[in-house]
Parts: sequence; structure tokens; C-alpha cells
Amino acid sequence: MRTLLPVLLAFLVLPSFATEVYRYVDDKGNVVFSDKPAKGAQKITVEPAPATSVVVPPMPVAPAVLDQQPVRPGAGPFVGYQEFLISQPSEGEPLLNTVGDVDVSLNLHPALRADLGHGITVLLDGQPAVEQSARLNITLNNVPRGEHVIEAWVLDNAGQVLMQAAPVRFSLQRPSLLMPGRQQPLSPIPPPLPQPRTTP
Repeated sequence: MRTLLPVLLAFLVLPSFATEVYRYVDDKGNVVFSDKPAKGAQKITVEPAPATSVVVPPMPVAPAVLDQQPVRPGAGPFVGYQEFLISQPSEGEPLLNTVGDVDVSLNLHPALRADLGHGITVLLDGQPAVEQSARLNITLNNVPRGEHVIEAWVLDNAGQVLMQAAPVRFSLQRPSLLMPGRQQPLSPIPPPLPQPRTTP
């Protein structure tokens, strides 16, 4: 009986034109299937199996990673910033500049991750003066005289604030180029000398 199933399967997988199978019992009592007629064999017609096609799906392709900034060698994963401050000008510092240039220095730790799209935005009196910069030393030009407030933010590439420095207030004096220093006041005009009296 063990040989029955493999033999039957072999006939079932034959091409569609091999449809005649003969079944008989041999002298040992085993049921035999054969494509050759034998004495006392029973003819069996096997319908061909319907043709099937196997569709092999394409190998999956890894999706392309879009908008991924290159990571600097050894930079490692971003863990956040611990310190961010405006070191120049200092709080309440009076500045003197004839053309209104103000140097601004920032301290950031760890270093700015520009490879992740992070940038620094500096505001003067609430208005952006420098946006998404990677520089920690910048110069603000043509700042008007008077008191001002400097703010600095670290933003990601989506515009979210990652860290904010404490604002700094300073005052700027812009003396005139024609009068670079304080002039000494003029001496008062002396009164006229008395005229000698003449006699008629």
C-alpha cells in the first residue's frame, strides 16, 4: 500500500496527454497502477489537471530614505543641548559704535548639530536678525542708538525650539562723526570794556 500513493501521484502529475491509466492486482496482492495494459487490468481515465501558473512576487525593495541628513562621523545620536547662552554683549553693557555694529557671541554645548538641520536664530527687539545660522559669532549692522534686547534660539529643521538662551539687554551709543567726543563748552563772551569819558 506504501507504493500506491507515490505511483498514483506520479500519474496525476504526468502531462495532460497521458490520461489512460491501468489498475490491476499483482500476484502478491498489491494494487498496481500503470500506463501499460496488463492482463485483467482495469482501464481508468484520468482527467488532466487544469493548467496553473505560479507568479513569483518581485523581491521587496527597501524604501528610499528621503530627507535624511548625513551624520558626521563619530557624531552619534542626538541627546539634546545642555547649555546655551549669549556671552557678548553682557547684560546691561553700554556699547559705543558710530555705525551701529554690535558683535554677538554665543556659547552652545554640545556643538550645534547642523547635520540634523539645526540652526541658530538671533532676534533683536523681538525681530529676527539672523535665521537658521550655523555661526556662533555674528555681527548685527546698523543697530539704532538706545536700549535693545537680544534673544537667541536653537531651532530644528521643522522650526521647533530646541533651546533658548536667556535674553540680554544692552544700550548703544552712536556719537556723530562730526563730533566724536564731548566738546568743551565755549567761554562766555566778556562784556565790553568801558569807554573813556571825554569832556566837551
